[in-house]
Amino acid sequence: MRLKTGETNILEKTSAETLLGQINVQKEQLLKDEAAMQLQFHLLLNTSDFMVPANEDRPLEVSAILDTALINNHPVLQSIQQQQQIAQAGVAFEQSKLLPDLSLGYLNGSIRGIGADDKFYAGKRFSAFQLGVGIPIFNKAQKARINSATLNEKIAQSQYQQVKQQINTEYQVAMSQYQKFLATVQYMEKTGLKNAQIITETANKQLAAGEINYLEWVQLINQATLVKSDYIEAVRSLNEAIIQLIYFIQSK
Repeated sequence: MRLKTGETNILEKTSAETLLGQINVQKEQLLKDEAAMQLQFHLLLNTSDFMVPANEDRPLEVSAILDTALINNHPVLQSIQQQQQIAQAGVAFEQSKLLPDLSLGYLNGSIRGIGADDKFYAGKRFSAFQLGVGIPIFNKAQKARINSATLNEKIAQSQYQQVKQQINTEYQVAMSQYQKFLATVQYMEKTGLKNAQIITETANKQLAAGEINYLEWVQLINQATLVKSDYIEAVRSLNEAIIQLIYFIQSK
C-alpha cells in the first residue's frame, strides 16, 4: 500500500516480502521439528496419547543436584564395586583351599544277630566317631590360582579408579558448561531482555511518528528478536547441562 501511494520504493517492498518468506519457511521447519520430537516423546513414554511437556521457558531447578559426594554412588561405579567384591571373594576362596581340611563323622546303628565275637545281639545300638585332618601338600597349582585371583582383584581396582576419574572429569566439564550457560541466562534476564523490550517499544513509536523508515525499523526489531531467541537457546542449553549433571549424581 505504501508502494502504491508512493511513500516508499521497491526496495522496501522486496525486503518485506523476503522477510515474510523467511519467517514462513522457519515456521514450517519448526512445526516439522515439533512433530518429530513429539514422536520421540511418545516412544520414550511408550504411549500413543497426544502429550506435550509443560510450556516453560524457565531453567530447571538446581538446588538439589550439586552434591558432588553423590558421584560416588553412580550406578556405573556401584557395578564395578560389585566386581571388586566378587574378585576379593575369589581371592579369599582360593586362599582357603590352602588351609587344613577338618572332617568329623558320627555313626549310630544297631545289630541284630551273631556278632564277630560269637555273641547274639538283639537291637543293641552302637556309636562311632571319626575325626580327620587333611593337609594340602602339593599346593603349587593352588598358589597359581591364588595369584590369578589376586591379579583379577587388582584389575578390578584399577578399572574402578579409572572409571571414577573419567566420571569426575566429565562431571567437571558438565559443571563448566552449566556455569557458562547460567551466566548467559542471568545476563539475559537481568539486562538483555529488558533492552530488547525497550528497543521494540522505541522502534514502534519512532516508526509511527515517522522518525525512522521501515528498513530501519526492521533492523531494530530483528535485533530485539535475536536477543529473545538467544535467551530461549541459552535456557535450552542450560537445561541440557543440568540434565547432564543429574546423570552424574543421580544415585537411583
